[in-house]
Amino acid sequence: MTAVTRAGVRGGIARWLGGTYTAAERCYQGGPLQAYGLATVRSFFAKRVSDQEYTAGLAPGRSMGAVAVVHLGDSTERRIAVGGATDGWKHRFYAVTLHLYHLAQVPQAEDAQADLDELLEAIATLVHADRTLGGTVTQAGESTSGIRFFLGQPEYTPPPEYIRTYASVTFDADTYIQA
Repeated sequence: MTAVTRAGVRGGIARWLGGTYTAAERCYQGGPLQAYGLATVRSFFAKRVSDQEYTAGLAPGRSMGAVAVVHLGDSTERRIAVGGATDGWKHRFYAVTLHLYHLAQVPQAEDAQADLDELLEAIATLVHADRTLGGTVTQAGESTSGIRFFLGQPEYTPPPEYIRTYASVTFDADTYIQA
Protein backbone atom coordinates (compact mmCIF):
# COMPACT_ATOMS: atom_id res chain seq x y z
CA MET A 1 0.00 0.00 0.00
CA THR A 2 1.45 3.35 -1.00
CA ALA A 3 -0.84 5.99 0.47
CA VAL A 4 -2.75 6.50 3.70
CA THR A 5 -3.31 10.26 3.77
CA ARG A 6 -6.31 11.92 2.13
CA ALA A 7 -4.04 13.41 -0.54
CA GLY A 8 -2.35 10.08 -1.15
CA VAL A 9 -5.60 8.15 -1.43
CA ARG A 10 -7.24 10.76 -3.67
CA GLY A 11 -4.22 11.04 -5.96
CA GLY A 12 -3.69 7.27 -6.04
CA ILE A 13 -7.28 6.60 -7.10
CA ALA A 14 -7.15 9.31 -9.78
CA ARG A 15 -3.86 7.92 -11.12
CA TRP A 16 -5.10 4.30 -11.05
CA LEU A 17 -8.31 5.18 -12.86
CA GLY A 18 -7.08 8.01 -15.06
CA GLY A 19 -3.61 7.15 -16.37
CA THR A 20 -1.02 9.83 -17.05
CA TYR A 21 -1.09 13.18 -15.29
CA THR A 22 -1.23 16.26 -17.52
CA ALA A 23 0.03 19.21 -15.47
CA ALA A 24 -1.32 21.92 -17.79
CA GLU A 25 -4.89 20.64 -17.48
CA ARG A 26 -4.41 19.26 -13.93
CA CYS A 27 -6.02 15.95 -14.85
CA TYR A 28 -5.27 12.34 -15.71
CA GLN A 29 -5.87 10.92 -19.17
CA GLY A 30 -5.19 7.67 -21.00
CA GLY A 31 -6.46 5.36 -18.28
CA PRO A 32 -7.62 1.75 -18.48
CA LEU A 33 -11.27 2.59 -19.21
CA GLN A 34 -10.84 4.62 -22.39
CA ALA A 35 -12.57 1.88 -24.39
CA TYR A 36 -15.63 2.50 -22.19
CA GLY A 37 -15.54 6.26 -22.70
CA LEU A 38 -13.70 7.48 -19.58
CA ALA A 39 -11.48 10.16 -21.09
CA THR A 40 -10.44 12.31 -18.12
CA VAL A 41 -10.12 11.86 -14.37
CA ARG A 42 -9.67 14.74 -11.96
CA SER A 43 -8.52 14.60 -8.33
CA PHE A 44 -10.62 17.64 -7.46
CA PHE A 45 -13.57 19.54 -8.92
CA ALA A 46 -12.46 22.14 -11.46
CA LYS A 47 -14.05 25.53 -12.08
CA ARG A 48 -14.56 24.65 -15.71
CA VAL A 49 -14.19 21.52 -17.82
CA SER A 50 -13.88 21.93 -21.57
CA ASP A 51 -16.01 19.80 -23.89
CA GLN A 52 -12.78 18.34 -25.32
CA GLU A 53 -11.98 16.66 -21.98
CA TYR A 54 -15.00 14.36 -22.43
CA THR A 55 -13.47 12.69 -25.47
CA ALA A 56 -9.71 13.37 -25.15
CA GLY A 57 -7.77 10.32 -26.28
CA LEU A 58 -10.87 8.28 -27.14
CA ALA A 59 -11.30 6.50 -30.47
CA PRO A 60 -11.81 8.87 -33.41
CA GLY A 61 -15.48 9.43 -34.18
CA ARG A 62 -16.66 8.52 -30.70
CA SER A 63 -19.27 11.17 -30.06
CA MET A 64 -19.58 10.66 -26.32
CA GLY A 65 -17.40 10.29 -23.28
CA ALA A 66 -17.02 11.00 -19.58
CA VAL A 67 -15.06 12.99 -17.04
CA ALA A 68 -14.69 11.57 -13.52
CA VAL A 69 -13.91 13.43 -10.31
CA VAL A 70 -12.59 11.60 -7.24
CA HIS A 71 -14.37 12.76 -4.09
CA LEU A 72 -13.49 11.65 -0.57
CA GLY A 73 -16.47 12.23 1.68
CA ASP A 74 -16.54 10.90 5.21
CA SER A 75 -13.50 9.21 6.62
CA THR A 76 -13.15 7.48 9.95
CA GLU A 77 -10.03 6.46 11.82
CA ARG A 78 -9.97 4.04 14.71
CA ARG A 79 -7.04 2.51 16.57
CA ILE A 80 -6.80 -1.22 17.02
CA ALA A 81 -4.57 -1.77 20.08
CA VAL A 82 -3.16 -5.18 19.28
CA GLY A 83 0.35 -4.54 20.58
CA GLY A 84 -0.17 -2.76 23.88
CA ALA A 85 -0.75 0.79 25.04
CA THR A 86 1.10 2.52 22.19
CA ASP A 87 1.56 -0.14 19.51
CA GLY A 88 -1.00 -1.45 17.10
CA TRP A 89 -2.73 -0.31 13.95
CA LYS A 90 -5.06 2.47 12.91
CA HIS A 91 -7.84 1.55 10.56
CA ARG A 92 -8.91 4.46 8.38
CA PHE A 93 -11.61 4.15 5.79
CA TYR A 94 -12.71 6.65 3.20
CA ALA A 95 -16.14 6.96 1.60
CA VAL A 96 -15.14 7.35 -2.05
CA THR A 97 -17.46 8.72 -4.70
CA LEU A 98 -16.49 8.79 -8.34
CA HIS A 99 -18.64 11.56 -9.82
CA LEU A 100 -19.15 10.88 -13.52
CA TYR A 101 -20.17 13.58 -15.98
CA HIS A 102 -21.13 12.18 -19.38
CA LEU A 103 -21.47 14.24 -22.55
CA ALA A 104 -22.92 12.82 -25.76
CA GLN A 105 -23.75 14.19 -29.17
CA VAL A 106 -25.73 11.30 -30.63
CA PRO A 107 -29.13 11.11 -32.31
CA GLN A 108 -30.69 8.79 -29.71
CA ALA A 109 -30.65 9.52 -25.96
CA GLU A 110 -30.89 5.79 -25.25
CA ASP A 111 -27.43 5.30 -26.78
CA ALA A 112 -25.91 7.81 -24.36
CA GLN A 113 -27.53 6.13 -21.36
CA ALA A 114 -26.42 2.66 -22.53
CA ASP A 115 -22.86 3.98 -22.92
CA LEU A 116 -22.90 5.26 -19.35
CA ASP A 117 -24.32 1.96 -18.07
CA GLU A 118 -21.37 0.15 -19.67
CA LEU A 119 -18.92 2.56 -18.04
CA LEU A 120 -20.48 1.98 -14.60
CA GLU A 121 -20.10 -1.79 -15.04
CA ALA A 122 -16.52 -1.38 -16.29
CA ILE A 123 -15.59 0.61 -13.17
CA ALA A 124 -17.01 -2.13 -10.93
CA THR A 125 -15.12 -4.78 -12.90
CA LEU A 126 -11.89 -2.79 -12.50
CA VAL A 127 -12.40 -2.50 -8.73
CA HIS A 128 -13.09 -6.25 -8.54
CA ALA A 129 -9.91 -6.97 -10.54
CA ASP A 130 -7.74 -4.90 -8.19
CA ARG A 131 -9.35 -4.17 -4.84
CA THR A 132 -6.18 -2.27 -3.78
CA LEU A 133 -6.82 0.31 -6.53
CA GLY A 134 -3.29 0.00 -7.84
CA GLY A 135 -1.75 -0.39 -4.38
CA THR A 136 -3.35 2.81 -3.10
CA VAL A 137 -5.45 1.20 -0.34
CA THR A 138 -5.68 -2.15 1.44
CA GLN A 139 -9.08 -2.90 -0.05
CA ALA A 140 -11.97 -1.12 -1.73
CA GLY A 141 -15.58 -2.04 -2.26
CA GLU A 142 -15.40 -4.82 0.33
CA SER A 143 -17.42 -3.25 3.16
CA THR A 144 -21.03 -4.13 3.90
CA SER A 145 -21.96 -1.08 1.80
CA GLY A 146 -20.43 -2.72 -1.27
CA ILE A 147 -20.24 -0.76 -4.50
CA ARG A 148 -23.18 1.56 -5.13
CA PHE A 149 -24.27 3.00 -8.47
CA PHE A 150 -26.37 6.01 -9.37
CA LEU A 151 -27.51 7.02 -12.84
CA GLY A 152 -29.30 10.34 -13.19
CA GLN A 153 -31.72 11.55 -15.81
CA PRO A 154 -30.29 12.93 -19.04
CA GLU A 155 -30.51 16.64 -19.75
CA TYR A 156 -30.76 17.96 -23.27
CA THR A 157 -29.37 21.22 -24.61
CA PRO A 158 -30.53 23.16 -27.65
CA PRO A 159 -28.50 22.89 -30.88
CA PRO A 160 -25.87 21.75 -31.01
CA GLU A 161 -27.79 19.02 -29.23
CA TYR A 162 -25.87 17.57 -26.33
CA ILE A 163 -27.07 14.96 -23.89
CA ARG A 164 -25.54 15.50 -20.45
CA THR A 165 -25.96 12.84 -17.76
CA TYR A 166 -24.63 12.55 -14.23
CA ALA A 167 -23.79 9.22 -12.60
CA SER A 168 -21.73 8.06 -9.64
CA VAL A 169 -20.01 5.02 -8.21
CA THR A 170 -19.57 4.94 -4.43
CA PHE A 171 -17.57 2.55 -2.27
CA ASP A 172 -15.50 2.44 0.90
CA ALA A 173 -11.70 2.26 0.70
CA ASP A 174 -9.83 0.87 3.71
CA THR A 175 -6.28 1.65 4.80
CA TYR A 176 -4.26 0.51 7.81
CA ILE A 177 -1.57 2.65 9.42
CA GLN A 178 0.90 1.27 11.92
CA ALA A 179 0.38 3.21 15.17
